[in-house]
Amino acid sequence: MALKANTTAETTTQVLADRGLKVIASVRESPGATDLAIRNRSAQIVVRCVESPSESDHNALRMMLTEGDFDRAFLVHTGDETDLTGDIQTWPLSRIDELAALLARESAP
Repeated sequence: MALKANTTAETTTQVLADRGLKVIASVRESPGATDLAIRNRSAQIVVRCVESPSESDHNALRMMLTEGDFDRAFLVHTGDETDLTGDIQTWPLSRIDELAALLARESAP
């Protein structure tokens, strides 16, 4: 489990970097979850990388938003589920290019 989450974080970091976005902090929240902090022009963003999304991951990200640490939060995982309608968007690693492109567009001057 930890290996997949770690690989997800590494892949996500690389794809974001390829789009000109810099991860300013990486925190291994648990063996199965790594949080990546990104700053774009106007927002602090957290991306949690996991093998499988869980309600506890969603709750942790909601708490970060509530506490004001971040303006937006996303969950990236190794499965197939995509949920772009919830308060915490869930993206499969297979679509990380799309999330990176979205964040890069928002960061453009």
